[in-house]
Amino acid sequence: MKLLITGATGYIGQRLSALAAASGHEVMCATRQPCPATYAWLPYDLRGPAPKCPAGTQVLIHLAADTSTAATGTDDEVKAAQALIHCAQQGSARFIFISSQTAEATAPGAYGRTKWRIEQHVLAAGGTVIRPGQVYGGPERGLFGLLSGLVRRSPFIPILMPAPGVQPIHVDDLAASILAVVERNDIHAEILNLGAVKPIAFGRFLMSIAEHRVRAARLPVPLPVALLRLLRLSLGRSLSAKLGLERIFSLIHLPPIDSARSLQKLGIQLRPLAHGMHRSGHGQRRGLLQEAAGLLHYLLKRPPQRSLVSRYARALERAGKTRPIIHSRLLMRWPILLALLDNPGVLHKPDGQELAWRLQVALGIAEASPQGAQVFLGAQQPRSLVATLVALGLTSVKALAWKIAALLGRPFARQLLRGSEAHREA
Repeated sequence: MKLLITGATGYIGQRLSALAAASGHEVMCATRQPCPATYAWLPYDLRGPAPKCPAGTQVLIHLAADTSTAATGTDDEVKAAQALIHCAQQGSARFIFISSQTAEATAPGAYGRTKWRIEQHVLAAGGTVIRPGQVYGGPERGLFGLLSGLVRRSPFIPILMPAPGVQPIHVDDLAASILAVVERNDIHAEILNLGAVKPIAFGRFLMSIAEHRVRAARLPVPLPVALLRLLRLSLGRSLSAKLGLERIFSLIHLPPIDSARSLQKLGIQLRPLAHGMHRSGHGQRRGLLQEAAGLLHYLLKRPPQRSLVSRYARALERAGKTRPIIHSRLLMRWPILLALLDNPGVLHKPDGQELAWRLQVALGIAEASPQGAQVFLGAQQPRSLVATLVALGLTSVKALAWKIAALLGRPFARQLLRGSEAHREA
């Protein structure tokens, strides 16, 4: 199809243009700055006249937006959208508007009110409105770039009280959703909400950036929203906007969106938040490394060397197994809990056979290493007879205790294997 995209060089627009071109569509960019030479370029500014839709344009996707915090010029942005709608109608092209979760007639910010006004014109013309939740992942741009920068620079994570909720969606999942709407002819005059089905606390979102993106420990610190309001009053609107405070306030007043129906209609399954935070957008390699650390720690009874962890990941990748099967944070934090699963009652079942195979791979790697030789062969200082008997006694007691624990925990063992924090975040 022939697509005309405004804002194609922006955070979302870049990913959408690349995905559309890779899917075989002809992409034309309407932007202020020239776009990549692989796309046709139409110079366009929101404050200028609408571009003429080239002949044969089938879909016009309006992504361009004025992200400045000044309230002036909002009427111009609405008029620009109306001109684009008229342009699409003249060329018999469908119109898709990428709005915002903040869009409301009574939104506290001019940005949300402007988006709502544009939505009314789009719907009246039979176009489609897409309201994305908190967009994240990929390059650190937009609000995600601002938040990532704050987490990167500060040793603290502000936990706002009361806690606002966000509904994240990876930028590539959003691009895929927009393209799904492009390729459907049965969606007209409709608002589609796209984001995580269950909102998560804003503080948890920031902690996920720290853990999976910045990969640094950050101290959560409670911060009453009332204090932020006082800070905004003392700094003034202009300085607050420069510091990014106004954009953070837009999150505090976010209305929740019902995204389950829209995601199902488009056939989109959002990726786990932890995977999406990875620069690749997948995080599968990191998942394998985390799985390796857990299995090897369980077998060696101590943290494994990095070389062993990497060797496990490479072994699985060579076997074509690029996805981890252990996602449970409990198992990652306390590898000793794998003892509840390391028994024939679990490993011989169909859902436990893959775990059994991976345990054997980890065991082979551990046994062939100097670290494993020290653990399995007992390369330690010689002990007296009494010390040896005491050690054997303690080992027997521990083994008996874990057998009893395994029997008592057997009803919960499969839940522990299937339980996945990453899958719950999807």
